Amino acid sequence: MPSWNLNPVEEAFAEAALDPTLWVKALESASIATQSFGALLIPIAGRALPTLPFTESITESFETYFREGWHLRDERMRGATAIMERGVVTDLDLFDAETITRHPYYQEFLAPHRLRWFAGINMSCSNESWCLSIQRTIDQEPFSASEKAELALLSTRLSASVVTARAFGKAAADGALEAFDVSGTAVVLINRHGRIFLANQSALQLLVGDVQIKQGRLEVKDERAQALLNAAINDLLRRKAGGLSAPIALPRTGRNPLLAYPVRPSRIAANALADCQAMIMLIDPDTVRTPPEETLRRVFRLTQAEARLGSQLALGESLETVSERLGISKETSRSQLKSIFTKTRINRQSALVAMLSALL
Repeated sequence: MPSWNLNPVEEAFAEAALDPTLWVKALESASIATQSFGALLIPIAGRALPTLPFTESITESFETYFREGWHLRDERMRGATAIMERGVVTDLDLFDAETITRHPYYQEFLAPHRLRWFAGINMSCSNESWCLSIQRTIDQEPFSASEKAELALLSTRLSASVVTARAFGKAAADGALEAFDVSGTAVVLINRHGRIFLANQSALQLLVGDVQIKQGRLEVKDERAQALLNAAINDLLRRKAGGLSAPIALPRTGRNPLLAYPVRPSRIAANALADCQAMIMLIDPDTVRTPPEETLRRVFRLTQAEARLGSQLALGESLETVSERLGISKETSRSQLKSIFTKTRINRQSALVAMLSALL
């Protein structure tokens, strides 16, 4: 039997489930404990994103995995069912040694990075399964039968981390949804598949007619707007850190366009295992009012120019659009926005819009 001490791995994964910023540290713990080269977390089924946590040692291979499309033809995922049934699967459970020496996945993708062997450990909860993928190099030995037995035991223990991480992710999503409800801001939540899995009441009231939710997607009658919205969502989901996109106008017959504001808060982005990976704020120009400038000046001690900028940003439009409307330069608007961030103690435009909306 291998002389491994896997208790630190279990402890590291339990900590990462509570604090998603620790996932890389947890993966490094798994790599060291199993005498391997690196590790990553990857969904066993469904869409894999470049935002997945991985150890620094496999940075180059990870980037190649997505850049050259190997994530769309990952031969190891043929063992998905076996991973879930057995708890652990290795390359030699999927292919014989001769096949590995000539298979494109191993020779064209892995070999240039000096990688060869892996062990995939199942981590699952009721409706989601993830794989702890541990990587070894060409110069190392494949995982032995006794090592697989140890890893199979680890599978059961690590599954609790998935349950915890997803529970905390749900709590964060529910909290965000409640905060938007309080401010009366319409918002829908997006999972890693790019599908809407939750929408607040304000959003449901807006999403009718030319813009509505169908089969988990935000469907727009205008084809160009639909393409822009899809591209914005895909871009956000592929960002390794949080971010936001410029508002997208969604045309509506006989009314002003609905403004869609795709955003991926950094706190949400950190938890790769959570359902919520992005959100779309929706603002209706036909009903929205700007917060009185005097209120912003009094509450946050903004200057007149800063209050004017803040009241316009509350509409959810981009800084560039507001700058043009107010007739000020981009440099001036950025300087004013930076001052607003300091005075409101908010450092992201999406959060600022949500807060300002509460003052309508």
